[in-house]
Amino acid sequence: MKKSLTGIAALLAATASPAVAQLTLNQIGGPAAPGNYGTLGTTSAFGVDEIGGGTLPQHKIPNVRDGVFGNGNSWIGDSPNSFIGLNFGTTAVPVNHVAWGRDNTGTFGDRSLGTYTLHYTQVASPGAGLPVTGDPATGWATVGTVNYAYQGDVGNPAGIALRHSWNFPSVNATGIRLTTPGSSFFDGTAIDELEAFSAPFTAPISLVTTGGTMNVSTNLALTGTAFAKDLINGGGYPAHDSIGNLNDGLYGNDNSWIGETAGSFAGVAFSAAASIDRIAFGRDNTGAFADRSGGAYVLQYTTVPSPDALTLDASWITMGNIWLNGDSLDSADRHEYSFAPVTATGVRLLVGGAGVASGRAIDELEVYAAIPEPAAAGFLALGAALLMRRRRVL
Repeated sequence: MKKSLTGIAALLAATASPAVAQLTLNQIGGPAAPGNYGTLGTTSAFGVDEIGGGTLPQHKIPNVRDGVFGNGNSWIGDSPNSFIGLNFGTTAVPVNHVAWGRDNTGTFGDRSLGTYTLHYTQVASPGAGLPVTGDPATGWATVGTVNYAYQGDVGNPAGIALRHSWNFPSVNATGIRLTTPGSSFFDGTAIDELEAFSAPFTAPISLVTTGGTMNVSTNLALTGTAFAKDLINGGGYPAHDSIGNLNDGLYGNDNSWIGETAGSFAGVAFSAAASIDRIAFGRDNTGAFADRSGGAYVLQYTTVPSPDALTLDASWITMGNIWLNGDSLDSADRHEYSFAPVTATGVRLLVGGAGVASGRAIDELEVYAAIPEPAAAGFLALGAALLMRRRRVL
């Protein structure tokens, strides 16, 4: 779908209210971290409704803070824009990290797709009757919004339904509220645990910049060999019929790769093992197309010589998860990420979506060598100079 200037202008006008913080994905799956406000004895759960009018004990409101994952200990809403929340009491506490999921055991994958909005308040002992005012002193204010767009998102066996952990700039809150998609008994959203923390989860991958362009002289991918699991429609689209589009140095839809299956991936093998600490990729860095980008990605590397599409999954090491908000105007632009240096012979991105309707697109996959810290290099040079001076004196 092409970006429309008129459409963008209308969207900007519609969102002219104060900007909200972006929720940043840092983990898919995993256990609840220590320090979860949700399970404290002073915290209570509230919600607007429950599926079946509260007659189903396996889906009642208190289940979101019982510390037990799984469908049998979850809450399911039963109305449009239903919500679930945590009341921390009368005193505000710092919150900068939340997590929720549909079924962290991986058994159920339904009742999870759509847009979620996280709110917070500073009103004492908040509950279901507190309105959204935009001002935390009088009601609920928005922290951020995310769209769980694809059932086939990677990083979990049941689509998007596993626990997802999100960071955001710290707020002082007496409670949080999660507004969920779904509208009825048949498609009400399920949440097995709603967690809140005062310490952000440390993400192994950090966003450096959005947009920009590649450094041709240091991009290792340009001298590597691209590979992928598959091509959309078996390679039946001229603009996307070459896996080599991934590292041809050209941005744009007409020089991109699109995967065919929900478990698809794209990667680059290097000409030799290298220490790397940054990658960059995007759907269309020219700004013409904005679809086929939102959702979860998993970044992996390997030390196997000459890796390719047939390299065993067990040979790939996961560095972390990346989330692109499909509702964001820049989700399709080039995104550059940094991570702790690793020595690798290749990298790959696991992508979600599937086929002609929702296969993910990547116009360029860039990989950059780790550069020694200038300070370290300076100390080495200084040490060498002092050693030479000492030799002259002796």
